[in-house]
Amino acid sequence: MIAASNVRLRSGVGIAVLHRGPRCKRTSLETRGHLRDYPRGRKASSVTVVYDCSGLTSPRPYPRASSTVTRTVNVSDIIDTRSVGAFQLRAFLLCAAVLFVDGFDVQAITYVAPAISRDWGLARGALGPTFSAGLFGVMLGAMLLAPLADRVGRRRVIVNSCVAFGVGTLLTLAVSSLGELLVLRFFTGLGLGAALPNAIGLASEYAPHKRRAVIVMFVGSGISLGAIGAGAAAAQLVEPFGWRAVFVVGGILPLALAAALWRFLPESIRFSAAVPGRQAEAKRLLRKIEPDLGPDGDIAIVSDGPEGGKATVVDLFKDGRAVATLCLWVAFFMSLLNVYLAINWLPTSLNASGFTLTQANVMTTLYHVGGVLGTYAIGLFMDRLGAHRMVLVGLLLAAVGFYAFATATGMTQWPTTAILMLAGVGVIGAQVGATALASMTYPVTMRATGLGWALGVGRVGSIVGPAIGGFVLATAANPRAVYLGCIAPVLIGMAAVALLKRQPTPARQPVTAS
Repeated sequence: MIAASNVRLRSGVGIAVLHRGPRCKRTSLETRGHLRDYPRGRKASSVTVVYDCSGLTSPRPYPRASSTVTRTVNVSDIIDTRSVGAFQLRAFLLCAAVLFVDGFDVQAITYVAPAISRDWGLARGALGPTFSAGLFGVMLGAMLLAPLADRVGRRRVIVNSCVAFGVGTLLTLAVSSLGELLVLRFFTGLGLGAALPNAIGLASEYAPHKRRAVIVMFVGSGISLGAIGAGAAAAQLVEPFGWRAVFVVGGILPLALAAALWRFLPESIRFSAAVPGRQAEAKRLLRKIEPDLGPDGDIAIVSDGPEGGKATVVDLFKDGRAVATLCLWVAFFMSLLNVYLAINWLPTSLNASGFTLTQANVMTTLYHVGGVLGTYAIGLFMDRLGAHRMVLVGLLLAAVGFYAFATATGMTQWPTTAILMLAGVGVIGAQVGATALASMTYPVTMRATGLGWALGVGRVGSIVGPAIGGFVLATAANPRAVYLGCIAPVLIGMAAVALLKRQPTPARQPVTAS
């Protein structure tokens, strides 16, 4: 005796679960189409389940099918097909706030360095090892601590990172020697390095695919806004209260933010869906975006990519990702080399060119304003013209700006400032754009690892860049000649991004974690 039951799913993507007698054996399962390819709300493929019920003695020819239906819901199908809501906006703003305090702390030491040197009687350049120690800590934090988020979650790593660099910044108030300052900047850098890639990663995982680039660029602009905030704080606080006052602000802000993050920052839905044992959390979070999911027992949440919690740096080179990973590393190295070379030596080169220290600080701040504008502009056009293309445009603008600044030495303050803002649009906008590219290159279960290592390799460039700049400034007759050297890294970065554009995008592979 053969029993056949045909079920058509209407409420979403799923698999029919039929209750049958204990002596009925399923002999075949026929489907039309791929069930997981149907978005929620459409009619799914029919499923025909055939049973052999020859062992039944009951006159009923086949067991009655139950109405119970289990739906498999892909997080991407929900997020990518719905408008961004208040729940997602809150996550984006909190991630942008993380990058703001990150950018504030990274740049604060640059703005107060002259005051520290004056108070301690240090020679020019004596704080160079301290700058390098902080950047070295950022590099290790990005490479070694940020990937922990692929195991324990984005939220936990972000909150703990903010606490770490907030405490490290406040402890700076008690330092009395260059060695103590160096150690604390290294410790603070560890937290800074772990926070940034995970804030970017979490924001990208709540963003719809069509808006992901512009949202990541918006969140990434928090770094430049933080740098501007550090400059404003230094201008208002150093003279009346001393350089330590800037670190009071830089320490309190991340600690206050950590409390807000613990209360309001959600975990990544995509991460929760991909990691075993977090299905309940994934369902709770997804209901914030789509309340009409149905009872928990009727759905299973899936995410894209391999099972989470096990990503290592080796995985970045598997499944056809090796060339893309190397291209990202080269692009990040060259980009951050230029970012930190320009930032660290811009006030000095301007002052040596004849501008007053006040003028140099104003021009440097407006360079960062150009970076914010570039971040927004490049992000806006990324979704329309393509992410890779807009990063290439940004790098081209950076090369033009660097060349003009290095060669047009006879210009007055405001024409020179306009050139610097153009360079800022290109170099900072392209760097944040490269971060957006990295967030789109890797699946969710290795995104923190991929972003962390890309930024970590880039931080090597951030250490090398200022060292090159210091050498050129000490030996060249033209104090702006160092910026001619920035053009070569820009061209290498453009080649890496162009090659990255040719790499295939990994196919989406929905998985569920029990």
